[in-house]
Amino acid sequence: MGEEWQAEGPAIEAAEYDEAYFLCASEGYREFAASRGRWLGPRFRKALSLAKVWPGQRVLDVGCGRGELVIHSALRGASAVGIDYSETAVAIARDALASHPPGVRERASFALMDARRLEFADSSFDTAFITDVVEHLTPAELAAALAEAHRVLRPGGRLVVHTSPNRLLLDRVYPAYTRRVHQVLAAACRLLRYRDAVFSPDLPGAARFPRTDYERRMHVNEQTGDSLRVALDNAGFRVERLLYWEPSTYPTPLSLRLRLLDLMRYLRSFSYFPPLNRYFCNHIWAVARRP
Repeated sequence: MGEEWQAEGPAIEAAEYDEAYFLCASEGYREFAASRGRWLGPRFRKALSLAKVWPGQRVLDVGCGRGELVIHSALRGASAVGIDYSETAVAIARDALASHPPGVRERASFALMDARRLEFADSSFDTAFITDVVEHLTPAELAAALAEAHRVLRPGGRLVVHTSPNRLLLDRVYPAYTRRVHQVLAAACRLLRYRDAVFSPDLPGAARFPRTDYERRMHVNEQTGDSLRVALDNAGFRVERLLYWEPSTYPTPLSLRLRLLDLMRYLRSFSYFPPLNRYFCNHIWAVARRP
């Protein structure tokens, strides 16, 4: 079955993930540009905190991108491998690793590989990451990648998964609530003839959530918490934690006006907690184990 999927080729060609994507668009690119991966954005810090990486572990990052999780796992004393099907990603990751001390370089490595057919023996790893990958895989591709992650993790091994956006936010909250807030604010701006960098008549009010070009091309399988849990269950994992999350810090501090807009359209900070977090938080985490 794996050979058949591989023969068909991925739904999104690896060439789509070019330098512009990794260095100018992918999560954490600002921190990477400033530090070559030594500084981490909140999403990477969250992944490491959930994984609880410790010295001597064998760690795998599936869809490693620029390699930050691999490098920081090695910095914690683990032996870490990152795989990606993008040659550009592997080249960027290897270049970033080269700037680290010899001990870190000895414990970290990167390889060009298909997540649907991992070239590792059964039960090779203690911990695996699949972050910012799920939404880029079709359901069949995701099933294959999760099955392979299950195979290469040892019994009791931990899998940390992150996906964004939360489809409940995009498909339910935005059309039913957020865009209505935008429409009211935009109408008020027109009436008052007011415009600034945050409040203006141009606030998005279309029926569908506005997406970037990358999202339109590459997000082929956006998730809800429930759908992610089902995918992990079907792959044989036992889900221990499912979290709805928003970062508490951003690359640049939010202005007072942005904080006010965030409060009105996403009910911050009420929506950090159940039951609103299920609908208003845009990031979904799962921590699962191979039984």
